[in-house]
Amino acid sequence: MSSSFKDQIQVTISGYTKRVLFSDLKLTQRMMEHHDFSFTWMYSGNTIISPEEQAEAIRRYTANEVIFTFKSRNGEIRVMSKGIINELISIYEKGSPRGLYVKGISHTVLLSEQPKSRVFLEKNIKEVALKIFEDETAGEFYQSEAIQPRYKKMFPAITQYNETSFDFLKRLAAFHGEWFYFDGMRMQFGNLKSSKVKLKNYVTLYDFTIKSKLRSHKTSLAGYDPNTALSIKSAKAITAAGSADGFSAMTRRDQLVVALPNASIPSYTNQAKNITEIEELAQRQVAARDANSTIYTGMAYVPIGVGQIFTVQNKEVYHELVAIKVTHFAEYDGQYRCKFKAIPADVEVPHYTNIEVSAKADTQPAIVIDNNDPEGLGRVKVKFYWANYDANSDWMRVMQQYSGKNWGQYNRPEIGDEVLVSFENRNVNHPYVSGSHYNGKAKPEFFDSNNSTKGWKFRFGQVFKFIEKVGIWLSDPSGNEVHLSEETKSMTFTSSETITFNCKNFVINASENISSSAGMNIVEIAGVNKSSIVGAENRTEVGGDLLMKVKGELFESIDGDVHSEVKKDRNIIGGSDITLQSKKNNELHSKNDIQNNSNEGTTQN
Repeated sequence: MSSSFKDQIQVTISGYTKRVLFSDLKLTQRMMEHHDFSFTWMYSGNTIISPEEQAEAIRRYTANEVIFTFKSRNGEIRVMSKGIINELISIYEKGSPRGLYVKGISHTVLLSEQPKSRVFLEKNIKEVALKIFEDETAGEFYQSEAIQPRYKKMFPAITQYNETSFDFLKRLAAFHGEWFYFDGMRMQFGNLKSSKVKLKNYVTLYDFTIKSKLRSHKTSLAGYDPNTALSIKSAKAITAAGSADGFSAMTRRDQLVVALPNASIPSYTNQAKNITEIEELAQRQVAARDANSTIYTGMAYVPIGVGQIFTVQNKEVYHELVAIKVTHFAEYDGQYRCKFKAIPADVEVPHYTNIEVSAKADTQPAIVIDNNDPEGLGRVKVKFYWANYDANSDWMRVMQQYSGKNWGQYNRPEIGDEVLVSFENRNVNHPYVSGSHYNGKAKPEFFDSNNSTKGWKFRFGQVFKFIEKVGIWLSDPSGNEVHLSEETKSMTFTSSETITFNCKNFVINASENISSSAGMNIVEIAGVNKSSIVGAENRTEVGGDLLMKVKGELFESIDGDVHSEVKKDRNIIGGSDITLQSKKNNELHSKNDIQNNSNEGTTQN
């Protein structure tokens, strides 16, 4: 069955002033996709067309704009759509040109011109979308009031990676559960469009079908929050805000038949970074399964636009639906119909919602632009080599060989260093520094042809160097150095100032010699005892005075002789008695006098 409203079907082509004579018109509109159309165009209106006319038409009308208008008979309902002719094919009949077969695509193709990589810092989804539309469409098919995503959260960074802008926006919409579609004339992001369309089964609607799909809605997710170092988890059996559609409600209830009650074993996701985000993911997933539980299809004779909310009356049963795909068919003589696919209009999220969608990024070099992490986690910011101004990242973690609470190896790349950025599960939203690179401008100081040198050198000149079979050096620019020589089997400590050892016990063992030399003074202090044991000769040579002060007693025990020679005077002063005792003779020899003076008597035995 078909209706006839010839005046309600209009096709206009820019640069063509006559009424467009067409046949076999087909226009397909899908959510999240470009629209495409095709029709046969009798562009001259003549029965016989010269090859020259046909060639001129192909040259003139390729890339021109086409606008389609479909109206209901009473004129209250109108659906418009526009696109660009991207293919013209000549048609021949019995060897003569007959017309052109026209194929085209919606203006949204401008957003698919080429893959791009860039980072949007400190923006929400709305700001990202408006920035893209402003830069890449010049206002051709968007209005800011139609860009109203429900998800308002500000993101530290949103990354578009090797994606066309259209695919990037599709990914954002799918992940966050936002409506995203071209309504035929303007982009829509976040909202559906109301309409006056009311279809009555077997009047303006035929081939009406309802498809109910029973599947488990249960979702259990686990992830990791690096800021708290805690496991995060969320589990939901069904959505709490599901569609009120009777068939959807039935499916939501009956899906428990194919779902076990236990949700303790989750699947892992790295799409959430904290408990709030994983709760949102779980809710989106169960809502997406609810949105896919009931599908309506049919053939209507009243125009419907994709993204439009319309009503279906099936006797006493009413369904409020949203069109997710519409294919329009029309002929020049007024025949029109549209085939639609729809879901309940009150679903919480679109049917294409996908919490696992992500851009798959490849490991790649970048340059460090900031390493002063305000959280003290040792993270860095980098600039990717994407040859544009918006290639700066948010803070990302740096992989260490060994790390833990208050222990581990710690190396933080310097600003200007080239690093290697990897991505967890190749997810572009989860970058981390996995290493660093030398390059043509930053060459390694330790390179040698035998690959014998290993080590570390820091930006202010501190060096820790190993040369195999030669030695180890630890040094700094001030002149401090510790050198372990494998060649001479020796160790050398060098400092331009002071070397200090602080410890409880200090033991030095040498199998042969110990030598010490000071350019000025040597000071030794023992808080209690000092013992020196010499196995053979003990020689002391003093260039000036020798002073020895003993607060207690002085004991000398000598197995052999004592020889003491003084070139000048020698004074022996005793505060009390002085006793000289000899088992044999005691002789005093003097070139001059020997005097014994005493305030009292002198006794000689």
